[in-house]
Amino acid sequence: MGRCARLRARLILTCAAGGAIAAASTLAALTSSADDTRRTIDVSRVLDAAAPLPATPDIVITKTPPDPPALVERSQWVFDLRWDRGDVWLVGVHPLDLRAPQATPRVMGRFALELFEGPTLIERARFDFPLLGAPEPDSGPSLTAKLRTRIGVMFPATGRGTRLDLVDRATGHRWALPWPIEGSGPGSQGPQTGRSDASRSD
Repeated sequence: MGRCARLRARLILTCAAGGAIAAASTLAALTSSADDTRRTIDVSRVLDAAAPLPATPDIVITKTPPDPPALVERSQWVFDLRWDRGDVWLVGVHPLDLRAPQATPRVMGRFALELFEGPTLIERARFDFPLLGAPEPDSGPSLTAKLRTRIGVMFPATGRGTRLDLVDRATGHRWALPWPIEGSGPGSQGPQTGRSDASRSD
């Protein structure tokens, strides 16, 4: 009986020791979990990690109306225009008949012929004078100050419209051109700018 009692006591001690070890392990796990829960979160690092949103570009609203639907005409007028050291001259207007009706091309350009019917824009033909759009040198005299160049601009010979303007989008200057066309050639009326020398024609 004494031997059985000793075996029973050992078994009880072993079970008790196992239970204590298990309890200690559980307590350590809970303590670690509690420490993780109490850990401070660096909000600034979280915000810095986010990619900054690109700045929204400023939207510039201008009074320039959008291009209207292109007119389609077989008959065209060719406006012979000259850039002479900062001044624009109408040299002449010549008729042109195409093989088939053609829509007015939509291109980019500093200058434009704009046809209005009352206050409504019904046609626009953009263009650039040759060499006028060349980059200016960083130092030295301006190349465009003494530039003389010339271009023929094709425009639909429509029966619509009450006013035709030549517009310089870079400066905002606007010249009145003859419309409707009643003649052609070197004797055609030049752009009207209100200056005393603006009515000259070559």
